[in-house]
Amino acid sequence: MLLTAVANLTAYRPVTEYINYAQYAVPEAQETSPTLGPGIRFNGDDDNANGIADNLDSAATAAENDLVRLDVHASGGDFSLAWSAGLQLWTSSTKAQAVVAGQTYPAGQVTWWVEDVSPTPLAPASVVLTVGQGTDTAQDVVDFHSFQSDVIAIGGNQQNPANVGDPRLGVFTIGLTLYQQGYDVHLVSYDKVAANGQGAAFNEVKNAVLKRNVANVGIVGYSWGGGATYQLAAGLNADTALKSHYRLSYTAYIDGIRQGSISAEIRLPTGTLYHDNLYQRKDFLVKGNSVTGAANVNVTSTTWGSSLVHTTIDDNAMVQSILVSNLKLKMVS
Repeated sequence: MLLTAVANLTAYRPVTEYINYAQYAVPEAQETSPTLGPGIRFNGDDDNANGIADNLDSAATAAENDLVRLDVHASGGDFSLAWSAGLQLWTSSTKAQAVVAGQTYPAGQVTWWVEDVSPTPLAPASVVLTVGQGTDTAQDVVDFHSFQSDVIAIGGNQQNPANVGDPRLGVFTIGLTLYQQGYDVHLVSYDKVAANGQGAAFNEVKNAVLKRNVANVGIVGYSWGGGATYQLAAGLNADTALKSHYRLSYTAYIDGIRQGSISAEIRLPTGTLYHDNLYQRKDFLVKGNSVTGAANVNVTSTTWGSSLVHTTIDDNAMVQSILVSNLKLKMVS
């Protein structure tokens, strides 16, 4: 007897600034991985600013960015979905209509959206697709896990995160690599971090910690983005509402320079539990330097980085590999 039922679920990486999530489906082999599989933000913030936490609010707007896309492909029979407690499925990213668990839907392909409504981390939570009936059935499963970390990648002077993908914007390449490997990543220009640490990056981290149950924060900055990394860390540390609610698990400078100057950023980020500092000493004027308390690498003294200068150090594959690997060692997704 020829069986015709086909079931396939495809989850995507999270909606985030500057990165086109639709280009980054979670690979089939990773769909049930507790670390590389689809991460999802607890939707405890208030994107539509109506005073109701989004996980309790069915009135979403285009500002809602915490639901994760899930493509459903079912052929050879009608289909139904079941999912773990803590999840809710919707027919659109603005929560226009709820998907009903166990209800039969006609065969076809649809794009629906998954929401994390659980105040406690999902560990993990499954969505199960069943197609057909009787002996002609097929199933597919995707496991979601709640993000526990928030990663901020800060560019240098004139580096625009809207141009992520340009190989000359190495710190954003690092961010994109981590995003593809399951982290919740936010790309930021250095001028979005004020001298006191306030700004868009600060707001993102504070929202993640206080409203989305994130416990671990990582910050990576290049050039003036290194100076911004220091400022952001200091601003977070000074905020009384954040005290004891997060760990600054990882920070890194790539040829860090104090904002608005040509002097090396040699201050250890306030509160960091681990700091990578990769810098060059080849340029005459603009160059980083050693940071007391950091894992320092002077690339000029290495065989692989001796020719690197300020404008190329962040684009180097070895530099990027070191930082990606070390962040992953210090931070779960």
